[in-house]
Amino acid sequence: MKLDLEKVWEIMNKLSNKMEELSENNKYVYLLGNSSEYHPMEFDSFLDYYSFKIDGEHIIVFNTDPIPYEDYSMNDFSSFPLSLLSLSEKDLNTWIENEIERQLNQQEINKISEKEDIKRQIESLTKKLNNYA
Repeated sequence: MKLDLEKVWEIMNKLSNKMEELSENNKYVYLLGNSSEYHPMEFDSFLDYYSFKIDGEHIIVFNTDPIPYEDYSMNDFSSFPLSLLSLSEKDLNTWIENEIERQLNQQEINKISEKEDIKRQIESLTKKLNNYA
């Protein structure tokens, strides 16, 4: 399969810009995965800096180059569904909005679950404390 790297670059920039826009409003989503350090750049720099791999249904864009004089590497991994390459601009925008909504909804569910867990812990610790009184 041939990979249209210019299209990959365009999608990466679009997703990164959207994530940045949302973070300015204190909304944090990971359209490029939670290990992504990607920031929009020129196409030539993109080709020089990153490597590419198709892994199942995802495109992985990564840089694991070692950092000079350090014991660690860049460890910059981004990914997005391979199917995004075939979407029209309108369909891509729809996917982005749906993914943002899905992630924000999941974050809300997680917050509610965490609150319930904290309440249970407080109740349990209160009972323990009352047993010592």
